[in-house]
Amino acid sequence: MMKKGWKLLGVALIATSMLAGCSEKEVLGMSGDDMIEKIIAAESEPASYYAEGLLKMWTDGEITNTVQVKEWVDGNTGQQRIETEEDGNVSYAVHNGSEILIYEKEAKTAFSMDSSSFQQEPNQTQKQMLVDQLERMRDSHNVKTLGQETLQGHEVIHIELTPKDENSLSMSSQFWIDPKKWMVIKATSTYGDNQSEVLYDLIEYNPEFTDKTFTLDIPADVEIKKMNDVMDNKEITLEEAEKAVGQPFLQYAGKELELSRIEMTSSVSESRDEVTLYYVKDNKPEISITVFQAPEENVDENLLPEEKKVTIRDTDGSYMSVIRNLSWSEAGLRYSIMGENDSWTQEKLQSWADELQLAKPNK
Repeated sequence: MMKKGWKLLGVALIATSMLAGCSEKEVLGMSGDDMIEKIIAAESEPASYYAEGLLKMWTDGEITNTVQVKEWVDGNTGQQRIETEEDGNVSYAVHNGSEILIYEKEAKTAFSMDSSSFQQEPNQTQKQMLVDQLERMRDSHNVKTLGQETLQGHEVIHIELTPKDENSLSMSSQFWIDPKKWMVIKATSTYGDNQSEVLYDLIEYNPEFTDKTFTLDIPADVEIKKMNDVMDNKEITLEEAEKAVGQPFLQYAGKELELSRIEMTSSVSESRDEVTLYYVKDNKPEISITVFQAPEENVDENLLPEEKKVTIRDTDGSYMSVIRNLSWSEAGLRYSIMGENDSWTQEKLQSWADELQLAKPNK
């Protein structure tokens, strides 16, 4: 549940200042590749703003999520506040520069975490998030500037990213960007049968923030749990992994990929240990496989809107195209494999799963 919430918050947060020194004429005259190069090379101060918008998601043409979003961002300090509301459920997330605090009002749950433990910089701006996305897609996608438009009272530049391989199942995206502040006013993505759209209908630049803007007033009867107490990760050996799940489990036995590390996640809320094996090729992440004791209920019967039923290793399972993930249960264990790049299509993941072999028991 937490992962899904963070995905929604992450999609909502895709705005900042970039290319402050470029005029609209200069931007329109650039090729798509030149624009991305400029964006990556640009160094400017992050914008301070307050924004309101709407996030929508569709699967097979049916709307699955409609989320109201409010954002406060202090570009000078890196502090952020996000409020989301979906079906009457309100969630708050505040980053005060050193700690992230999450509060889900209806569920009466709250979590805190030290942002210095993040692998990426704790004060990563939305500019950096957008640059990361564009940089990831630039080699595999064609970038096209579609022209200048007026959107929500802003003069925007419309760019499109489409897969270079027409047979690829890679994501296609479009951005409507205000080059004056280089804010993303609108963004859409299409991945297979799934679509998403973020549209900001109100943006105020350089608003005045108070001492209370980046704090949360959490009721006294709501316990604030440390994220490390809920999810404890540590690196382990193969022998320790087998002990954690209670039996030998399927593993990759090929030569093309190399096992880089094994992590165990102990979840207090789920009362179980999960083991994840990460595989790389030429030191680049390729695929991971997560294993844990299968729950008693048939989780493949109650799929998320983004999932579909598939057959994996001659048994029922599910596939989520948005995150390139296959899941199934076998011999009392639950398996989940996730491709780390766009080359991992559903068919390639299923073929890789078929090649997995049961580890020989240790003597």
